[in-house]
Amino acid sequence: MKTLPRAILLAATAVALSVSLAVSLAATTQASPATSTLGKAARTVLDVSDLEQGAPPAIAWSERRSGRTVIHGVGGTRTPAPNRLDQFAPMGSGHVVQTIGRGATTRWIAADGTPGRGEWRTGYGLAVSPKGEVVAFAGRAGRVWTIDQEGDRVFRYHRPPVTGTAHAAAVTGENCKEAEGDPGVGCSIAVNGPHRAFYTSSHGIVDTIPHLRQTDTGRGRWLGGLTSASDFGSCSAMLRSWRVRWRTCDNQLSDISTDNRHVLGTPAYADGFGPGALDVLATADGSVVHSFTPRRGGGSATYFDEAWEDAEHVLVVTYQDGEWAVVRLGIDGSMEYAVAPRRGSMDTWSPFQLQTR
Repeated sequence: MKTLPRAILLAATAVALSVSLAVSLAATTQASPATSTLGKAARTVLDVSDLEQGAPPAIAWSERRSGRTVIHGVGGTRTPAPNRLDQFAPMGSGHVVQTIGRGATTRWIAADGTPGRGEWRTGYGLAVSPKGEVVAFAGRAGRVWTIDQEGDRVFRYHRPPVTGTAHAAAVTGENCKEAEGDPGVGCSIAVNGPHRAFYTSSHGIVDTIPHLRQTDTGRGRWLGGLTSASDFGSCSAMLRSWRVRWRTCDNQLSDISTDNRHVLGTPAYADGFGPGALDVLATADGSVVHSFTPRRGGGSATYFDEAWEDAEHVLVVTYQDGEWAVVRLGIDGSMEYAVAPRRGSMDTWSPFQLQTR
């Protein structure tokens, strides 16, 4: 999930949860608390003003220039896309794209930008399976759809009991058609409603997700999200096979790495122009592996998009000193440009975006 929609959802969730925080979320198994370990972890100031130029991104990314938006594929392909592009994910021979205006609209487009047959008014957010074979999205009254590896083949699911608009958050499984292909065991989609998190599956099962009020990230057996939120911050938990492994009130959880070993931790309280701190956490216990931090008094970047490029590197879209860039962060603290800085205003949309993973 992306930073802008996540901030919107966090604010909405805070309002919704303010009337229900008295509800107990007791875990069925003892969870290890991820107490603050920021003092022990290595830190790197997120100053991206003078970095070396590295290789281009190894995942898809989009660029808006001269009033046109293009998605750059890993193999050097260039796909024309709508200018109001908010999220996208490679799928089949094209991309699933989500645009925003008066709400969100989701569709599939071919490699030449030609739209597919369907178009859906949806909630913010795309969810992508670990291997990228399935993209899910959700809409009003709990409607849930997936587009799979066949490009524009669409499946619909039993609706979770969501009032208002639902938001897709995570997908488990790489083939949503029952008994087809390998493994052919179907899939499950985590969906957020205004008040709590649900899942719906290709088996026809619909149920609440235990312990979480909002799902923020998921990959395989791991699922993380909010347990509470208020005007002063939020608390989150990481689940494995539905059981709480650890909790934290220091971070909100973002993408899980491609090898499941690490998860990104953004600030627990979303406020201001954009976050300036990013933690790399151990998925197993929530301990801080490395922290990218703001410089006191200024002179560091804010970021608006983050995605794992591979098991050792994270890509972030940054803004600093009037320039936008795509920066590659290593879990060892290294930093380099993946896309060179471009002059731009903080009052306009970022010219760069990263694919949803």
